[in-house]
Amino acid sequence: MVLQRMREYELVMILSPEATESEAAETVRRISGLITDGGGGISKQDGWGVKRLAYPIQRFVEGNYFVTRCTMDAQAASELDGVLNSAQDVLRHLIFRLEKSDIAAMEAQAERERAARERDEARRAAERAARERDEARRTAEAMAAESRAASAAAAGEGEAQPGPNTAPAAQTPN
Repeated sequence: MVLQRMREYELVMILSPEATESEAAETVRRISGLITDGGGGISKQDGWGVKRLAYPIQRFVEGNYFVTRCTMDAQAASELDGVLNSAQDVLRHLIFRLEKSDIAAMEAQAERERAARERDEARRAAERAARERDEARRTAEAMAAESRAASAAAAGEGEAQPGPNTAPAAQTPN
């Protein structure tokens, strides 16, 4: 038994835009099964959705894109290429081997994106906390103003206030 060297590959497939979501998912599952049955492994799968094609393919101007990152040996990649060439539901495909530098660049990009997401999340959390503090401050100020107004009204009730039916006190000349 000869050990085959496992390599990283990326597979990009364009499926018919007429296929339903379930049909497209079934095609992706079938292709993924071919990879895993051949001794490979799948590290990432992404559906990019329906996009406009640069040129018509089989009279289609749009295609449903799927990307799969996987590991497999060269023979399995060659067999997968043959299967995809004969598949009726795959408009176009591309299998390419990822070099170590490509993998490192993708991982670095993913790390930068993760760090950017974390920074954005922290910024949004800080903004949300500042808004909540401002709202709490405004609420406390409004409650304090109401309390002062109520205290002033209560203090004013204790003093003798002329009523509407009482005459003002007569003023004496000096």
